[in-house]
Amino acid sequence: MRKFVYFILLLIFSLNLVYPQLKFDSISAWNFNKILTSEKFQGRKSGTPGGERASEWIAEKFKEFGLKPFGDNGTYFQNFKILATQDKVTKLTLLNGRKGKTRYSLGDDFTILTNSGSGKVKAKVVFVGYGISAPEKGRDDYENVDVKGKIALILAGTPSDEEEKFEVEGSRGYKIRKAFEKGASAVFYVQGDRPIRGGAIPEEYYTPELPALWVGRKIVDDIFYNTGISFDALRSEINFKTKSFEIDKIFEIETKVEKLDGWTRNVVGLIPGSDENLKDEYIVVGAHMDHTGVDAEGFMYPGADDNASGTCLVMELARSMMANNEKPKRSIIFALFAAEEQGLLGSKFFASHLPVPEENIVAMFNFDMVGRGNGNINIAGTENFPKMWEIIKEFFPENKLKNLGKFRAGANSDHYPFQERGIPAFFFISAGQHPEYHRTDDTNDKIQPFVLGEVGNTAYDVILGLANYPQSLKKKDRYVDYIYSNAQTALYIQLSPDSLTKDWLYNLWRTCKSDGIETVILELNSKNINDIFRAIYLVDSLATRDYRFFNIVSNKSDFITSPDVLNIIFSAKAETFSNLTQSLPILSKSGLKLIVFDEQTKIENVNSVVDIVNDFYLDITPVLKGNIKQSFNFKKTSIVFDPDTVVDKEMFFYTFTNREKFISMLDFIKPEKVFVNLPPQESKVLISNLRYKGWDIKKIQKIFGRNLYGFLK
Repeated sequence: MRKFVYFILLLIFSLNLVYPQLKFDSISAWNFNKILTSEKFQGRKSGTPGGERASEWIAEKFKEFGLKPFGDNGTYFQNFKILATQDKVTKLTLLNGRKGKTRYSLGDDFTILTNSGSGKVKAKVVFVGYGISAPEKGRDDYENVDVKGKIALILAGTPSDEEEKFEVEGSRGYKIRKAFEKGASAVFYVQGDRPIRGGAIPEEYYTPELPALWVGRKIVDDIFYNTGISFDALRSEINFKTKSFEIDKIFEIETKVEKLDGWTRNVVGLIPGSDENLKDEYIVVGAHMDHTGVDAEGFMYPGADDNASGTCLVMELARSMMANNEKPKRSIIFALFAAEEQGLLGSKFFASHLPVPEENIVAMFNFDMVGRGNGNINIAGTENFPKMWEIIKEFFPENKLKNLGKFRAGANSDHYPFQERGIPAFFFISAGQHPEYHRTDDTNDKIQPFVLGEVGNTAYDVILGLANYPQSLKKKDRYVDYIYSNAQTALYIQLSPDSLTKDWLYNLWRTCKSDGIETVILELNSKNINDIFRAIYLVDSLATRDYRFFNIVSNKSDFITSPDVLNIIFSAKAETFSNLTQSLPILSKSGLKLIVFDEQTKIENVNSVVDIVNDFYLDITPVLKGNIKQSFNFKKTSIVFDPDTVVDKEMFFYTFTNREKFISMLDFIKPEKVFVNLPPQESKVLISNLRYKGWDIKKIQKIFGRNLYGFLK
């Protein structure tokens, strides 16, 4: 018997040598997920009893793991107040549909917007397009239509290619408040074919007496049934002109929404750093712990993938690092955020009330929806913080780095409030399908421990690797670098055809990527049409072999690209085409975007070029350089390089290649009409100048490429 026991102990010891303690235990994480999605926490909506019970339980686990409290007054909690509401009644009925009276299903056919108002409404529907009323910007969807006492049917978003122009007016909150100001008795909000529970109305737009419902395609089809109007055709048409009208469909709406006291909290714990020189540098590891709670009919939305998966992953990272007695050189903050579903409120509060100096936060990792998929990882933020990414990617396992997907980081999760402060922030989401998003069947049994383990073990290596990086990661000018890197920067280069070679293009790609430049405009200084065809074929041949290096822009939609694609847009002298205008349509489709007119251009030689661009509506833009006396009769806006004077006309878009000249004209030019074309270091000096003059981040980013993208689209 003793020999048998000895053999078992020896076997266990041997297995421990071969299979050391798991860095990240996916089954432990899955069990955390199971508890978080239980009836006890009622969908974890922040500001409700269930959501606050969940935060208490997480804090208890942090204490059990041995994390140091890092919230208010020596606790694990960071308390703050939000607008919190609970749906009590939500009903919707069409009275005169094709089959008479039709009662719709909450959660399937429609949902109620978070922070909707309460009321009983019986009214007709009025279609008001995008719900924008900004006549000073050239659009008023409420012109010549009366919505008083009626239901305003509003599309999400903005007209195509006008997101920048209607940035405020495109928000959900603006649309709801504007409908109320115009006298509407309720709002139907349309975004996609499936209604999503959880679309929130921010506190500044809260209208307690206006019911607001997110309606799906079934209801939209019933509204337009027997009207003779195609909804899909209408949706395309209103991108170019307003078209609002009343529809003879009558709905009954009843909503009752209770306002709660609104106190909620983030949960924050700490592993202190062990290195005397680096312990005051901090890495934030975060996820949102909330979901959308319980609807008016008592159905719970468990949010197992979104985002109990991110929550349980962060908890398991904290537990396993403590259990493995890790002693990172830098300090690691573990933060579970409240109220992400109500507008990133928890992470916004945390980022603006940091427990340490902002410059001491060297990186932030956000995990959202990491419980479903194929085990690979998609990551956002690499394009915004390229220098930090160069360090971080060294800690990725080779197989994960090879299969890593990248996408552009937006205001869609809790990395964003950190990103906007210039803190290097990276958003992890598991690759593959997430089919139960914001549905009642997003339950724990759908969560795949394998996926949690793949993401969790990778995160363990990356976070700990960065925490032990030997040099300081604090950077003085990182906010300027962030603005520049996030500006979708373009570069305009003049070159002779002979210098355009395969090696030159590869070197250009590497240089541009290291400097955060995504688009290059090549002006070919040649009067030979064959040089332009040769250049296009050369770039196209490289693109065929490795699409990640080069992409000829032959379509408007290609301008917004993934971070690993470098766009090359061709420009050529106008005189090149004076006798070969028939080649313009072909070259336009191949990638020729710009035609350059300068002092050497002879007006008698280019009228035919102007005519064919106008007559065929080619996607080619004229570029005016130097002191041009002639007036070309283009029907489209021209790009003017380094003007001596500027005029407020729609037909001119200005490009500056001289920083001082641009600054001298700041008082006379509209920021949305400018593209600044400077080398990287000069660009960063200009950013510092503009910040000193009070320009905000979005205004600055527009002039470093975003305006150009919008213009050329």
